[in-house]
Amino acid sequence: MNINHSLRTAFERYKTASRPLQAGIAAAGLLGVFGLFSLLGSNADNSFSGPTFVAREGQLDIVVREGGNIEALQSQQIRSAIRGGSGVKILSIVEEGYRVTAEDVAAGLVLVELDSSQLNEQKLNQQIAYETADATFIERKAQLEIRINQNVANLNAASQRMRFARLDLEKFLGANVVLDLVTQLGIEERVARTEALQAAATTTAPDRDSRVDQIQQNRDATRQQGRTGGARGGFDPANFDPADLSTLPAPMRERVEQMMAQNNGEIPGEFLERMRSRPGEGPSDTEPDVIGLAGTDAIELPPATEMLMDNEYLSIREAIDFRIYASENRLEDGMAKQQLRTLQEAVRVAEENNLQAQARYAGQERLAARDFITPNELEAERSRLLQAESRLEQAITDLNLYTQYTFIKDADQQLANYEDAIMSYQRTQAEAAAELAQAEARYKSAVQRLELEAQRLVDLNEQLALTVIRAQRPGLVVYGSADTGQPFRGGNQEPIQEGATVRERQAILTIPDMTEMAVRVNIHESSVQRVAEGQTVTVRIDAFPDMNLTGEVIKVAVVADSGNAFMNPDLKVYPTIVRIEGEHDWLRPGMTAEVEILVASLENTVYVPIQAVTYLEDKQVVYVSRAGRREAREVQTGNYSEQFIEILSGLSAGEEVMLLPPRQSAQLAAQAAG
Repeated sequence: MNINHSLRTAFERYKTASRPLQAGIAAAGLLGVFGLFSLLGSNADNSFSGPTFVAREGQLDIVVREGGNIEALQSQQIRSAIRGGSGVKILSIVEEGYRVTAEDVAAGLVLVELDSSQLNEQKLNQQIAYETADATFIERKAQLEIRINQNVANLNAASQRMRFARLDLEKFLGANVVLDLVTQLGIEERVARTEALQAAATTTAPDRDSRVDQIQQNRDATRQQGRTGGARGGFDPANFDPADLSTLPAPMRERVEQMMAQNNGEIPGEFLERMRSRPGEGPSDTEPDVIGLAGTDAIELPPATEMLMDNEYLSIREAIDFRIYASENRLEDGMAKQQLRTLQEAVRVAEENNLQAQARYAGQERLAARDFITPNELEAERSRLLQAESRLEQAITDLNLYTQYTFIKDADQQLANYEDAIMSYQRTQAEAAAELAQAEARYKSAVQRLELEAQRLVDLNEQLALTVIRAQRPGLVVYGSADTGQPFRGGNQEPIQEGATVRERQAILTIPDMTEMAVRVNIHESSVQRVAEGQTVTVRIDAFPDMNLTGEVIKVAVVADSGNAFMNPDLKVYPTIVRIEGEHDWLRPGMTAEVEILVASLENTVYVPIQAVTYLEDKQVVYVSRAGRREAREVQTGNYSEQFIEILSGLSAGEEVMLLPPRQSAQLAAQAAG
């Protein structure tokens, strides 16, 4: 830090703290001065000197003086261990200052007794909660059985919705078109696999271990089938034999038989080729087959819970182009074909009307050329021709819009409805398994809840035991924190006394180690850079003014203490710990003390009081009194304490300097004379 800045700060502190002393010195020095009125009339008169000081040369001890409080370097703090944000009241507490002896520790002396009424009430409520948990256990067992029956009903309803959605799709596109789409997407194979494993997913025994064993067996069998090249459900499209339809899943077998009946008893080659191009898939060892439920063990589910739209399905689904079916040749009798016929008929009618309009207009043009009709009549015929052309264009547009957009949208929507019904069925199946797992988990949770409620009873008994705090070690009893030097710390906490409320982890008592004491002081920011660990300290106790103790600085805070900021935001102080040497039985924590920290000891140096140095046009000067006249002289200063400052050059020992600048001396003299 710049020395001038530090010195200015020191001057300000001095002027604030020593203003009464300055006034007294000025008044005493000016009572016998002649020519006071002439001085007040003109500040340029150099005949007045005011209070002065003779510059000295010798040893100058640079000290930092601050006040603080006594505390123990090491202390045992007894804190409240009672949980809860509202705190607990102190019913009784040992008197502050009581010295706990070894006999008190052996006898289990009660130091603090806290209010236990709320804990006793909580214990009663907890006993009720334990009984409630026991009743819940019985209820959860009944709910598990109900869930099993509900799963069966939900699956039957979802299966019916899936069948109805398939019929709606066939009603719109026709059975063969739907079979073609379903075959491309492999929907029936997926549904067949789901139905084959439905029983494993929806039926269970109350015994959880039996259910897990059953699921594990189904999964192992499916994986083994995948390793041997077969697809789930026992059907392998790549090895399908047209002469043997028994290997087909039941829904697919019905569709194939219907197709063969319409194709002279043979499977269409295109359909057969497309079916064989879909290789069978076994289950992957990396596929997810575990559903994790919060608070429960992982419940394994059978492969039947896989959803319809996996990545493979979506890739095939995106490649489907419904525009190839937008013709009378591809569509079967259904709502889509009926709508297509209607639009095509509208186009044909519009075309005929347009041809007739063109013929009439051509005839009218010939008549108009011979002046058989008026131009207005020709224009009217032309207008009718334009209307016919417009209706034709509209009919063509309606047909194009239907084949290119409306049909595609409706067909896609009908297929999506069917897919939604399938996924709803599969979701219902997955939800059934999940609900069953949750019901089992709730059943298991009921058992765990009983154990938890029992543990809480034990915990409350332990809390009740902590409401009585007994002596654990000898020492002096001090209320609250040992940090007595910071009376404003603690916010809105009540002082420790009977009836006060203490919160969890709040310090109730402190048992300080009286063999090693210290002083906590706050060093102002203008002096903290000169204070360092290891410096010698003189300690004076206010209660024992005749006793001078010695100590040593053992800790200086790195950052300013923010605890005083709310009182004076501009005040920056740094907490410092001074250890007192020796043991002193008469020392007590909280006593007020003053410390003088020896910063430096200067030998053979010239020094004057710190108030004698002032600033004149950014220069450090002193006013030297010579033969009754004053002279401003620039000086170079060095180290300083709260009273004196070192003069490095510009002033010699024995010269007389003014303690205050001339203008301030005149003002103080006027006040003293008045």
